[in-house]
Amino acid sequence: MKYFLITLLFTAFLIPAFGQVSGILIDTANRPVAFATVSLMKSNIQVSTLLSDEKGAFQLDGVISGNYQLKVSMVGYQTWLSSIIEVSAMQRKIDLGRIVLKENKQQLGEVVIRANKPAVEQQAGGLTVNVQNSILTKGSSALQVLQQSPGVVLNPSNNTIALNGKPGVNVMIDGKLLRLSPDQLVSMLSGMSADNIEKIELLNTPPANYDAEGNAGLINIVTKKNKRKGTNGSLTATAGYGVGEKASAAVSVNHNSGNINWYSNYSYQHDRSYDKIFADGTENVGVVGGPVTFNYTGLGKPLTNDESASGGVDIHLNPKTTVGGNFYYSFGQYDQIDNNYGFYALKPDSVLVFNSHITGINHANNLMSSLYWERTISKTEKIRADADYLAYHTNITNNVQSSFLNNQGKTAGAGDSLYSPLQRSLANTLIQVGVAKVDYSGQLNAKWKIESGIKGTYTHTSSSSGIENLVDGQWIANSVGLDGDLAYNETIGAVYAMLTAQLDTATNLVIGGRYEYSRNVTEPGTSALYAIDRKLGMLFPDIVFSKKLSADAGWQLSYTSRISRPSYNDLAAFVTYNDPVSVFTGNPMLLPTVSHNLKFGFNKSGYLFSLLVSRDDHPILETQITTGSTPGLVYLRPENADWQNSITLQATIPVKISDWWNMSYTITGGPKQYRVSYTPQAFEKAYLSGTFNFTETFSLPKHFSAELSGYYNSPSYYGNFSSNSNSMINLGFKKELENNGGTFQLSVSDLLNDANYRSKLGELTRDAFSSSASVGYLAETSRVPVFKLTYYRSFGSSASKKSNKTGEGTEEEQRRLGN
Repeated sequence: MKYFLITLLFTAFLIPAFGQVSGILIDTANRPVAFATVSLMKSNIQVSTLLSDEKGAFQLDGVISGNYQLKVSMVGYQTWLSSIIEVSAMQRKIDLGRIVLKENKQQLGEVVIRANKPAVEQQAGGLTVNVQNSILTKGSSALQVLQQSPGVVLNPSNNTIALNGKPGVNVMIDGKLLRLSPDQLVSMLSGMSADNIEKIELLNTPPANYDAEGNAGLINIVTKKNKRKGTNGSLTATAGYGVGEKASAAVSVNHNSGNINWYSNYSYQHDRSYDKIFADGTENVGVVGGPVTFNYTGLGKPLTNDESASGGVDIHLNPKTTVGGNFYYSFGQYDQIDNNYGFYALKPDSVLVFNSHITGINHANNLMSSLYWERTISKTEKIRADADYLAYHTNITNNVQSSFLNNQGKTAGAGDSLYSPLQRSLANTLIQVGVAKVDYSGQLNAKWKIESGIKGTYTHTSSSSGIENLVDGQWIANSVGLDGDLAYNETIGAVYAMLTAQLDTATNLVIGGRYEYSRNVTEPGTSALYAIDRKLGMLFPDIVFSKKLSADAGWQLSYTSRISRPSYNDLAAFVTYNDPVSVFTGNPMLLPTVSHNLKFGFNKSGYLFSLLVSRDDHPILETQITTGSTPGLVYLRPENADWQNSITLQATIPVKISDWWNMSYTITGGPKQYRVSYTPQAFEKAYLSGTFNFTETFSLPKHFSAELSGYYNSPSYYGNFSSNSNSMINLGFKKELENNGGTFQLSVSDLLNDANYRSKLGELTRDAFSSSASVGYLAETSRVPVFKLTYYRSFGSSASKKSNKTGEGTEEEQRRLGN
């Protein structure tokens, strides 16, 4: 491998350098024209394009020999076209100097630019999904949109999110890491409207300036920030129906006066849904008397109401200094009604029957806030400081009315309060996070650039949970539950540095690293059973070598390493109720996962390819079956696998059938192998798995358009579980009204009722209870598709009005380029 890499790098340096075309755009008043569209044309065909920077400068690299014309366009200015430019071996660098753009004196009406960004784009650390391209985004939740993204798989049995077949991915919103449990994260994303999401970044190998947390990488949800001058906004209203009714509404208002830009959003979601879980199999459970054959069914009728508000302001104090802040607050209530039925047959003729009716309320409040200060030190130097505060609060109460009876109609078990007919579970969690960081970037010389920073994160988690039984009119703590408070602190300090070298006009080298030191400790007074004190310091290198082969092609080779630290809920040994024979708990012995990644990427004319080879040490597997302190009771807790090796190939292929029919396909998959030794008998498993995503868009007459999209996830394995394949196909229609009257969009989710998730337990090895079971989860759309009708309209200042301030009024120009 070492000699292969050396040969590869040496060969890259032998490739001849390409040409370069540069210049500076100014207006007739000698002011720079920022963010204008600069296109290199050959025989009237666009071969390369970019935007001018804040100083009006542009530089087109990787230009092969030939004759070209340069075209410059900007809203409010006349289009500028150069004479013939010749790039040759004798004249590689062409500087056009100062190019003067003349104002367009003709009064412009509303400019409507219909060109869309590509559905999927490649960046250094992974892929970017432009979700607003999709008709299906309006009226959906962030979680629903995320599930449609290439390589993203949600496991509904434990709410874990996997990226490219690997669990352990972390989620950010606008670069802010969400330090939540899987259940809390899924709940928050389910209540977050997708109407205000601009794009989703799927970063399987993020660079060193990102947190090292997340062995599978990071998912960054980027919200909209409208920078058009003047006052503008939009409103969205959605109504729908599946098994139950759906409704949502969103409004955004923004104002940009030049020196001050403020923005605000509000959204509301209502969703009455349905789900079903069923399981059947065999298990040797001592708490009910030994080997048992069981059949279990649960029907749920959840009702969700979520509200969220966000806003922010950017203030330009002077040409070099900007300050600002933003916030996001959401409040949600999740009402659950479950009816469960269980049939347990013990040998030779004993039968236990379980019936329960569960009503629960989950109140969730989430706050994310941030302040920043940014200063341009010189033309090539910039410094920025950020301070963030994040808080997540959940309060869950479940009331259980149940019966667990034997053949004689008596309560099962030896009088244990676990089988009390009236129970309630209580859980109250508050997570508070404070973050401070400083980032610096500067140009050392003509070839070398440096980026560095320091960051500190402090997290305080306090929780109270337990199971109680109603005995003689009083609530008494369950014998296997916890009735008390736990408090836990986590401190992470990080420093990073990245050196970027422009080796020639087509070759870049990035050498960087990030060092993180963390300490996880419970507060004094915590019971020794739940006490934790962990310290860990690690260096995470980041090396990227990239080569531009032509104006529309290039490749890159990178090495990165990452970590997934266990959360406090993963580590703490308190228990919560699952069913009469099992409880959820944590694992104080859990180790962090460390991942090493080698990636090769290639792009050509919109086609994207990558090959990722990774090694994970001690990957964390959620919800595994183990023994615990109460004999014969099933404990569901996270465990470490020994290791996992994977090779992942990803290809994104755009296909244009005609001017009115476009397709995009993304295929992700490859071989995987892992080893498990926490079971009574250790085992290794090797298998092939993958995902397939597609989108087809149709531009129809009279301002109609349509979209057909979907995904397929192949069978996969997770610890001692195997999961069957699953798929979904969605359909959408859109009608644009004339005279800026807005749009109507009709979406149909899960057209073929495929939301059926099935898995098997005990196929690979025998666990501590000799479990062998088939488990199924049916989402709402497994019964009927969900239909939603959405009205959307934007309002306010025209994007076409010319701005006198550098960098303003250019959003539509950036959209034209796909930025």
